[in-house]
Amino acid sequence: MFLKRIPILSLEFLLLSAIPCISGPPSPRASESTAYRHAYNLFLVGQPTGCEDCYVPLLITAEPLEQVAKAKGQQPAILIITYERDSIWHDDGTLSFAPGDVEAAPRIIHLRGRKYRYQEITSSEVLKLLENPMGTIPISRPFVANTGPTGPTLEDLILAFRDPK
Repeated sequence: MFLKRIPILSLEFLLLSAIPCISGPPSPRASESTAYRHAYNLFLVGQPTGCEDCYVPLLITAEPLEQVAKAKGQQPAILIITYERDSIWHDDGTLSFAPGDVEAAPRIIHLRGRKYRYQEITSSEVLKLLENPMGTIPISRPFVANTGPTGPTLEDLILAFRDPK
């Protein structure tokens, strides 16, 4: 009785208007000092829990992971969780990892206690995802607040991948 029906068009508007907020406010330090230009799909090595394989992490870095493996010190990255590599499920913001977390020869990276096989993807693939964060697969998308450090906005990332200097 007290619940009002929300027209589907209004619901779509609410969902689409929330998309620019999934990255949180721009982080001047992350967006100005780091040019993120390399992107990798991460595929879980080992037994997934539930539909964990459906949620494919996208790791965006400034340098290729093969170079990162030879570097010294912590390396910045952005972690975005995708649904089936079709849409953005959640923006986990920025994180850092050590060069020792990357095994270049077998193309393995260790993040957040998990082991992933990584595969670099093209700028056009990244742009397709960033420019169309809702994707093409119709799924319910609950709002999940970002609890980690925020990274650059989707707009900042789109500009970085459109302008590969």
